[in-house]
Amino acid sequence: MKSWLRTLIYFVAAILITAFVTAALTVNAMNAKREDEVVLTAEDYSKLSDLLVFNELIDKINNNYYYDPPARDELIGAALSGMVNSLGDEYARYFTAEEYEKYLSNINGQYSGIGLLVGQPTENGAPILDVYDDTPAAQGGVLAGDIIAAVDGASIVGLELSDVAAAIDREVGESVTLTLLRGTATLDVTLVCSEINIQHVSHKLFKERTGYIKITMFTGNCAEEFKEAVNDLADRGMKCLVIDLRDNPGGSLSDVISIADTLLGECTVVSVRGRLEADGEVYTSNRKGVNVPIAVIVNENSASASEILAAAIQENGAGVVVGMTTFGKGIVQTTFHLSTNGGWIKLTTDGYYTPQGNSIHGKGVVPNIEVDLPDDLKDIPLDEISQEDDAQLWAALDYVRGVVNGATD
Repeated sequence: MKSWLRTLIYFVAAILITAFVTAALTVNAMNAKREDEVVLTAEDYSKLSDLLVFNELIDKINNNYYYDPPARDELIGAALSGMVNSLGDEYARYFTAEEYEKYLSNINGQYSGIGLLVGQPTENGAPILDVYDDTPAAQGGVLAGDIIAAVDGASIVGLELSDVAAAIDREVGESVTLTLLRGTATLDVTLVCSEINIQHVSHKLFKERTGYIKITMFTGNCAEEFKEAVNDLADRGMKCLVIDLRDNPGGSLSDVISIADTLLGECTVVSVRGRLEADGEVYTSNRKGVNVPIAVIVNENSASASEILAAAIQENGAGVVVGMTTFGKGIVQTTFHLSTNGGWIKLTTDGYYTPQGNSIHGKGVVPNIEVDLPDDLKDIPLDEISQEDDAQLWAALDYVRGVVNGATD
């Protein structure tokens, strides 16, 4: 039997089996000439015809393409990617099983790569927000503030953040070349990937028992790391708290809800609403909370989960937001498994709304206390700015200490 005919028979059989299972087929038992005759409805026949065109196209490619054609699963994967891309959703993506495994490794904080924290892409490329110590990126001279314009010669302009990360990170020992914009200069840097382990939460206790917690991304073990930081600061006599979310591009909704639960008392954290009214869900905090004055520092690169936490603190009256208006990403992506081929799709499924019912998508969270860094410090990585020169940090410190001392409402 010819391969195309065998493939066609297999394809039709799969469609018919699926139709039976979903009850999409109707069996005409009364008028059928044979007892086992199956009658397709017009709608099901149309769906079958739509799917058969994929098989026809693959046969045309295999039988007529001048060059060696890609494998069948690669062609189908490309078709699935094209279908998701046609949505015009910059955050939607199709993953093969292997790509999804790598994606999970990246967001869990343990992966093979070069050691960068990359911000939400802009029209110029993807800004590098942080370069982790003792990583290939740090050793190769990559600097926070550089902008990634291309990876291995291919422009990344227009890609979503997770796609940029997937383009950069490789297996241990594999190399990747980044084209970086640094001021007016353009340079290429080739780096060899290694195992990367990242901690996303750090903390310290300043003078006057002012706690300080920095969260670089809501992923990996950050919720547990945050809880441990709060407990340590509380044990050391913390009287007020500053949370630094500057340059935090977001992460997992479940992680930010868990952190809010550690931080806040009984309140609404965020509402998530789908396309249909019945799809909505409200997330609440029900723990005692830290019960000290709080200030959250944000900037233009604080996005998604960072904005959820900042708005929850602000609108529940638990503290103030200090800095500059945030990025404005107020939509949620969900991944779904495709059982037929083991792939995954990530789709925008919901919008999130602040405790007072506001959407911040495209708007951002407006700070209670607006403070910008001086122009000569804006291109310097935050961890390289001295505490004395960090106007945003000082504004947050002054506020929480003023509350403790009774000098601020």
